[in-house]
Amino acid sequence: MDNLKQAVLFALATVIDPEVGLDMVAMGLIYGVDISPAEIRVAFTLTSRGCPMGEAISGMAQEALEGVAGKRRVALIPVWDPPWNPAMISAAGRQALRL
Repeated sequence: MDNLKQAVLFALATVIDPEVGLDMVAMGLIYGVDISPAEIRVAFTLTSRGCPMGEAISGMAQEALEGVAGKRRVALIPVWDPPWNPAMISAAGRQALRL
């Protein structure tokens, strides 16, 4: 399952927040990945509840994950606690944004 988890994170790293230009992983939007024989479950957040790109980002994530899920169901679970903040951006993401 570790290889599949890495594949899930790699797939999510292809999903770019068009407003910021960073991927979901670098942005710190992924709160957890759980994999079972039947399902890939990803807990994620957005930069805000009213994120105007929220539906688009969720759709892109769903599509990216379906590419690695095989016969597993993909479940994207939005999480709002703790709320996202810029400190969650990875070091590489901060460097890319020159923060």
